[in-house]
Amino acid sequence: MILFLLALGLASADVSAAIERSLVDRMGDVQVVVQKVSTPGHVESRVPSPESRLVAAIEPGARLGQPIRFVLTVDGKRVGSAVATVAVSGQAVRARRSLARGEEVAAGDVETTVVELRSVMARRLPVIADIVGTRARRDIAAGELLTNALVIVPPAVRSGDEVRVMVTMGSVQVSGMGRASGSGQVGDTIRVLTASSRKPLSARITGRGAVEITR
Repeated sequence: MILFLLALGLASADVSAAIERSLVDRMGDVQVVVQKVSTPGHVESRVPSPESRLVAAIEPGARLGQPIRFVLTVDGKRVGSAVATVAVSGQAVRARRSLARGEEVAAGDVETTVVELRSVMARRLPVIADIVGTRARRDIAAGELLTNALVIVPPAVRSGDEVRVMVTMGSVQVSGMGRASGSGQVGDTIRVLTASSRKPLSARITGRGAVEITR
């Protein structure tokens, strides 16, 4: 049973939609089915403005195939949390043959498949272009899905890099440049220092050398 923010004027569908947006934003071109949601504990009662949108921030280190916790915010203010069971499917790269630890991955060694994603981190999976030319971190079996944990993939953003920063405030978007204070792949959250900020801000990596800040 979904216990939710009736005082906020939001329905259970809003929670599911926010969770789906969060996973798609983080993982890219995937299909998400929210199967079950609960909102344990206290949820603050506050009436949002017409422009408000519920945001569900996924917990760090979350894995697919098991319940995932999300922090719920409206207008940047935390209003509660939710625990969801989701089914996520999408394209993934798998090994066409066994690969030995340290072996370089060639184009003929991998193929793309569409599967339900389980027991992998809730983050963007590498595509073939990301995989080819990398090296196996350990022995990889034929048919095994390749993730950033199994191959050595250069980060999309490195600490100290100059990055393009997109700031989203409702329907308004402003872009500029900043300096990364952390390294990561697409979908990861790092700290970024911009010309207008006195301290690093949290930003999500959206591409190579590009991040987004949502307010």
